Amino acid sequence: MSETTTVLQQLYRLILHKHQQLYSVWQSTDVLQSQYDQSLTPAVVEAHLQGNSIISVRLLQPGTNLAKAGCIDFDAPKDGRDEQTLREVLSLSQRVQQIATSQGLSAYLEFSGRRGFHLWLFADMPLPGATWVKALQNLCYLADYKPKEIYPATATTAIDGKASGRPIKLPCGKHQISGRWSGFLSEPVNWSEGFPVVPDDQAGLMASFQQIPVAQLAQLAALEVSLSSAIGKNGHQKGNAFQERSGFAGSSTVQSSTTTKSTNFSILASDEHPACIHYLMNQGAPTDQDYNSVNLTLARYVITRGWERNQAEPLAEAMARASDHHPTSKTTVESRLRNFHSTYASVKRNPHDYQWSCSYIRNSRELVHCGGCTGYACPFWQWEKPEGDNEVARRVERDLLAYILHHPEAGMQEALGVDLPVEGFIATFMPKGNDPKPFYLHQRLWECFVSLEIEGRELTPSLVLSRLEKLVIERSPLPTPILNQVAAYLDELLNLAPCGWETFTELLMRVRDTGLRLLAKEQAATASELLNSPLHPVTETLETLIHHSQHLQQRNASEVMPMVAYTQDLIRELFGQPQTAIATPAPWLNRSLNGGLHPGRLYVVGAPPGSGKTTWCAWCADEAAKAKIPVLYVSFEMGKQQLWVNALSRMGGLNSGLIEAKHWMNADYAHTEWLKQQTALAIRAYDQQIAEYLTVLEAGPEVTVVHLKGTIAQIRRIAELDKTAPVLVIVDYLQLMCCGDEKLDSGANEVLRVSRVATGLKQLARDTGAAVVAISDINKAAYQEALRTGTLDMGALRDSFKIAHAADCIMLLQTGKAQRGNDQPRDQLDLLEERYAGDYLRLRQIQDVRAQYPLNEKAKATYARLSILKNRGGVTAEPLFVYERAYHRFIPVDLDLGEDNDREDL
Repeated sequence: MSETTTVLQQLYRLILHKHQQLYSVWQSTDVLQSQYDQSLTPAVVEAHLQGNSIISVRLLQPGTNLAKAGCIDFDAPKDGRDEQTLREVLSLSQRVQQIATSQGLSAYLEFSGRRGFHLWLFADMPLPGATWVKALQNLCYLADYKPKEIYPATATTAIDGKASGRPIKLPCGKHQISGRWSGFLSEPVNWSEGFPVVPDDQAGLMASFQQIPVAQLAQLAALEVSLSSAIGKNGHQKGNAFQERSGFAGSSTVQSSTTTKSTNFSILASDEHPACIHYLMNQGAPTDQDYNSVNLTLARYVITRGWERNQAEPLAEAMARASDHHPTSKTTVESRLRNFHSTYASVKRNPHDYQWSCSYIRNSRELVHCGGCTGYACPFWQWEKPEGDNEVARRVERDLLAYILHHPEAGMQEALGVDLPVEGFIATFMPKGNDPKPFYLHQRLWECFVSLEIEGRELTPSLVLSRLEKLVIERSPLPTPILNQVAAYLDELLNLAPCGWETFTELLMRVRDTGLRLLAKEQAATASELLNSPLHPVTETLETLIHHSQHLQQRNASEVMPMVAYTQDLIRELFGQPQTAIATPAPWLNRSLNGGLHPGRLYVVGAPPGSGKTTWCAWCADEAAKAKIPVLYVSFEMGKQQLWVNALSRMGGLNSGLIEAKHWMNADYAHTEWLKQQTALAIRAYDQQIAEYLTVLEAGPEVTVVHLKGTIAQIRRIAELDKTAPVLVIVDYLQLMCCGDEKLDSGANEVLRVSRVATGLKQLARDTGAAVVAISDINKAAYQEALRTGTLDMGALRDSFKIAHAADCIMLLQTGKAQRGNDQPRDQLDLLEERYAGDYLRLRQIQDVRAQYPLNEKAKATYARLSILKNRGGVTAEPLFVYERAYHRFIPVDLDLGEDNDREDL
């Protein structure tokens, strides 16, 4: 796809309306002719992008008075333009951009091509003109700037665009006076010959642009903001000469009914931080929050501590270096650090508005779930704390933990079954020694119990103590004397006579109820605080509150509902929603899979080395992309170039070796022109049919399930799809993927790591509604058996401890020949003939395949068999293919031998 076409698509995504888009054409340097009687077409936009014409557009759509984008114009004075003045204008626009960033709003700068800049904001849905006008004005006022021009300039527009202010020049075109190209700028801005340098890759830059939730812009528009001191007596603005010309002066006043209570961090030494800040520095920004928002949280922390930028720098740099996994457009440490600098500068100007609050940390479910927040065990917890010096709670928790140590299997099974929250352990432990400080020992012991149980380790005092040492090192280390006291306490628990089962379950319910009540109170307090913040989207707060409330209800075992409560919802989903299965290129396979690959399910494809499992999955990816289904291909082995060449081979029926060797440059090759022409045709077909909907992620250790979740959301956002639209995700391959647990990823227990990845991919499919296909290697013993007998079963999957259980469907691909001793090698058709030797009808069908689907020797073809061994809700079957290895493609065989068994219910 050409650069022009890609930029055109981005302009339609971010700015242009597909219907009723008003525009004007520049006839000369100062003559703008309206084209209200014509519809803007892609051809007109392409002419603008190629510099053949210059157009300006109205952001408001007539009739609806809605706009997808808003823009603030910053211009140097008309009496001249020099580099110094232009740099001052850029600085002014960047200050407003920083204010937007500090409020969690993504804003992007465009150089106009001559003497100014445009600051663009893009909404995820069209907004009324009145909302845009007010939101843009308020953004400028928050930056102490009185705007000269904003777009849209009016709340409504006439059908012909008249009396609605001037239209704005469309980005990525030539300036009508200077002849220079306009375009969006990257960070940092480079200069050449007195002008900012517009990057060539405008398409790539625009593809990374984030669209702002409309609720957030509506909240900005609803603020009561005024320029209290920007305008002096008689309407004259204060400030230096340039500020007077530009309108940048004074200070804004925001009417707010609430202020965030401050936290006293004075008890901390300069190198001490709360657990959440340690988490950000060591683990990086959580992926369920925008990186700008996390930088703002960090800026709040250092501002509340009264730190200067040089003191904050090490914290921000540590977080930036640990955030390579984050799906942000800021791909380098330097760009992430620059973002913090701009955020800090904005916060520093209004420190009283940006004080610390635990709610910004607790809003990340990922951070809380991974132990980044210690809850009310933290000395800076801002909400209700239970009375830790509570002898009743201490005895309840002690007896509960003692029972589990005596009966670990039954005790842990019951405790995990009721989803016992760690917050339910409220009693504190007062160690002996000088200057003792109470801490929540029972909480930490329960965390150790859970960690050991997940890893399948025994619950012994020595292992618990060892795990506790690792746990406290990650947060705040405990001195050796205190660890010795904990060891003695564990021995004391073992020496206690355990309570009975009924008493244990009663204790369990008491601790669980205590934790759920505290969690509910915290969520209510957090929601109240966020709802009082005028810039925090109301809808986002309500969605978070609803989600957390539902999660608490699920944790409450007493809230179990019979299926009749869900009947209406299930009926609506069954009959009211269209079929969303993603079809594969093989009709027989689609029938076996009940239509294709279903969203929310995990499919595992296993095969011996060299059997074409990557080719088979890439072939399915191509077909899905042709059907305009977004595809994310996560490749841990092959790069984009190799996958692309293989796809060209597949599209053109060409030997990939000819393409990789570039034989059209070989004077001794007899068919250079033919090869060049066929390759060009394959490129064109790939570009037109596949490239737009296929994303290839060259993956490394940083790519985990959490990373993929953010990437899937980004792919849907770029494609302008809703959260339930089908997406195909292919992981190539499962054994090379990290689980995100540093200890498992760097350890020797590969089975446990792969099991964690498999269950994570299953959860990814459920959470995102994507169809996930994971390629799996097979073990050595199964490989040898396949070479001998041509037989594979589910035990063949390498590290299959959890893979077989997590997968909704398991398919094993075989393309090679089997040979017993000195017997004649048998291909996949021979093996099927042996299997159906007593079934004349099926045997005849199989024998006819050789005549109907002869093998092409030039393509190094062979017959292939895909054994569906597990298929929840479907049938097991063995679709056949012709595998043309040299062309990197499969040809489905139109042969259906029927169902091997009844439909599975696994």
